[in-house]
Amino acid sequence: MSDNSNESLDDARRYVRRKRVFYSVLGVWSVLSLMWFAIDMADGTESLWFYWPMFGSGIAVAITGIVLLGIGGLIGADWERRQIDSYLCRRSGS
Repeated sequence: MSDNSNESLDDARRYVRRKRVFYSVLGVWSVLSLMWFAIDMADGTESLWFYWPMFGSGIAVAITGIVLLGIGGLIGADWERRQIDSYLCRRSGS
């Protein structure tokens, strides 16, 4: 195997690992959201509060997705490669 194919394989493994972590976080968020909903419905009060913790933790899930998967081109694999190249250029220059 060439170095390029090894690098591609390593990139694929990192991406799949990040995706697995994101799906795990999303699954935990879904279970917690259902739990909050069930508790709120079983509470019997007329005020609904379950959407507040869902919203707050949903923001955390969205940030996790952006950080891990680079959704929208932010901090993705291309950004990571550019940062590595930049670091190597600075390091070799000094």
